[in-house]
Amino acid sequence: MKLTYYGTAAGEGWPGLFCNCSLCKTARELKGKNIRTRSQALVNDDLLIDLPPDTNMHCLVYGLNLERVDHLLVTHSHSDHFNPADLELLREPFAHNRPNTFHIYGNSKVKEKLWNEVLDADMAESKFCFYDAKPFCPIRVKDYTVMPLLALHDRREECLFYQISQSGKTILYAHDTGAFPEPTIEYLKANKTHFDLVSLDCTTQSEEDGKNHMGLIDAAKEKHRLIELGLGDNTTKWIVNHFSHNGLWLFDKMAEEADKYGFLVSFDGMVVEF
Repeated sequence: MKLTYYGTAAGEGWPGLFCNCSLCKTARELKGKNIRTRSQALVNDDLLIDLPPDTNMHCLVYGLNLERVDHLLVTHSHSDHFNPADLELLREPFAHNRPNTFHIYGNSKVKEKLWNEVLDADMAESKFCFYDAKPFCPIRVKDYTVMPLLALHDRREECLFYQISQSGKTILYAHDTGAFPEPTIEYLKANKTHFDLVSLDCTTQSEEDGKNHMGLIDAAKEKHRLIELGLGDNTTKWIVNHFSHNGLWLFDKMAEEADKYGFLVSFDGMVVEF
């Protein structure tokens, strides 16, 4: 399997659009891996996770090819993870030679946002198929088995993260979550899936959180818990992802600190094969 990180920042991006803090100013000067766009990833070449406002930039700068993508997993309705206005561009005259139905998987708030902001009846019928993603209810997506898991994030909606399996390999993509809630832990305990790649939220970096997001210490605790449960080991690729300038660490410092806990640090355009 392959996981490509196209966007690795929290909601404001890094540097933040209007921000003049020292971390954002330095990122503008240094560029490279310090430039982070809003969160998005691609499994292999055909299963997209989240649709941020930076999707077109990911196509232009990092080579995200949407020609093969007609399945989208959405974690939650926040605008940095789901920008449904871009989906209007699936219709004529904006998109030619695009015959396939676009399949979207998400919670009820994602569905509400999609229907309220974008769709008319004709477009809904001709271009989209929406699936209600429910925690702990598996979804068959092409040749993937996708398990939505309950996140600890915005209590106004049922935020999700995803376990994605194909051909005996499994990714755990866990972002915009604090410490895994008890129902998710109980599911993981009961099912004993070995993870080949674990991508954990690290929004607050140097600061502990655990309630809505995670910092590095929180992510390290979650890694330890997964190992204790027998769900990961030294063959697992452990990665931290989804960073805010409020966490205070640019890429090199983040990589130095993360290495102490056995984590790789994501960056925009990073490809991980396993």
